[in-house]
Amino acid sequence: MNQQVIDLTADEVVPPRRSMRLAAIIPASYWISIGYSQAQATAMEELQNDIENYYDVDGGETDIKLQRPGSLISIDEIIPHHELLLPHWDKFANELRGRDSVSRLRLRGISLPPRVLDIVFPALQSMNSLIYLTLYRNDLGNEGYQRLVAFLEGNTTLQKLTIVENVIDDLPVASSLSNALLNHATLKNLVLSKCGLNNIPILEEILKGCGGIKVLGLYNCNVGLEGVALVAEFICRNHPTVEHLNLNRSKITDNDTLVLASALKKNTNMKQLNLKNNDITEEGDKILLRALYDPTSMDSIIESNHTCRIYTYDNTNATAKAQRPLLEQEIIKINSDEGNYVNGHLSTNQRRKIRLKVVLALCGVDGELFDLSLLNDLPLQLMPRVLEMIQEHSVMREEKYHWRQNMPEQLERDTLSRLLHTLRGWELPLLFENLSPKKGMAGKRKRKARR
Repeated sequence: MNQQVIDLTADEVVPPRRSMRLAAIIPASYWISIGYSQAQATAMEELQNDIENYYDVDGGETDIKLQRPGSLISIDEIIPHHELLLPHWDKFANELRGRDSVSRLRLRGISLPPRVLDIVFPALQSMNSLIYLTLYRNDLGNEGYQRLVAFLEGNTTLQKLTIVENVIDDLPVASSLSNALLNHATLKNLVLSKCGLNNIPILEEILKGCGGIKVLGLYNCNVGLEGVALVAEFICRNHPTVEHLNLNRSKITDNDTLVLASALKKNTNMKQLNLKNNDITEEGDKILLRALYDPTSMDSIIESNHTCRIYTYDNTNATAKAQRPLLEQEIIKINSDEGNYVNGHLSTNQRRKIRLKVVLALCGVDGELFDLSLLNDLPLQLMPRVLEMIQEHSVMREEKYHWRQNMPEQLERDTLSRLLHTLRGWELPLLFENLSPKKGMAGKRKRKARR
């Protein structure tokens, strides 16, 4: 395609005359005549038709989507821009301006140069109900991101922003965007996919502005070990607002899980870490689970993470969830309960989670035993509390499966079995020796002799 032909401006190119009814639409044949391919030309005509669909309507739409027709142009291309399209963008912006019904706008696979953004963003600024904006493969560049930053700085309604395949490669631009994200009053959901976050300085700048984001998605980033270390540091900061972090398709490896697991032990607010479609094996799964449940000692159980759920699989697939290890399923269920640290102290709900994890350390899952030696030195007076925890765990399971036939009876047998295994595994004779009546009488006799 001849670049000189494509770059002709509206003053240099005069579209063919047509009837008044079709005057607004420049047909594919004209775009072909000035050098565009058949696919591009057809897509440009389709874009004009899509824009026209929002003219002279009742204004009742809640979701507006303009996108590259997948059947007309290859997946690697976007609808190119030409100055002759500016009047259509003007009309589109005029239709959007002040419209309160639209809550979602998606612009996918369409080139949006600064001249178009200078038309569209002011219209979006006037929409009091816009809460979701998607910019997908638009060739934004640095100037486009500068327009986006200016829009975010003046916007007070947006709640979710999704940016896909619009690369950030300028550090000052990344810093400006980060500040705009940090200071935005309503934005709580941010997705950045294939936006150049494998550039470590860029990633570091962007993360500085994400402390107020509730749901943060960094997809297809391939950040590497250095980038994972930055994400781990972000997790360690324990931002109260950040609850969901999605690192889908970012080539996270088993070695990376060590860094993430260490960070999770210092976080008490995050509720979900999504690591689907990464290079994590069973070894990495065990490392991550250890962050949520470390039965090495009582201290390690207490210091585990009690709020987060980690997924390296499709957690929306019931079959996939059922195939996960039983211990992992139990830990995810425990951590799924709502509740957090209150003023730096464990809440009642958190204490309950710790008790349930201690029960797992005592009894295991479905009768499988763990090493009980860590409790050998506990005083006998704690036995009622241990038995109480076993009973509490059993009641919880019974309530969950009460609808299954014969399940309550099986759970009762499991409870007795767990109790038996616990008593057998615990070195009770050693505990009783500490409270031996003979030792008690001998002590009394020694005290009398001293007197």
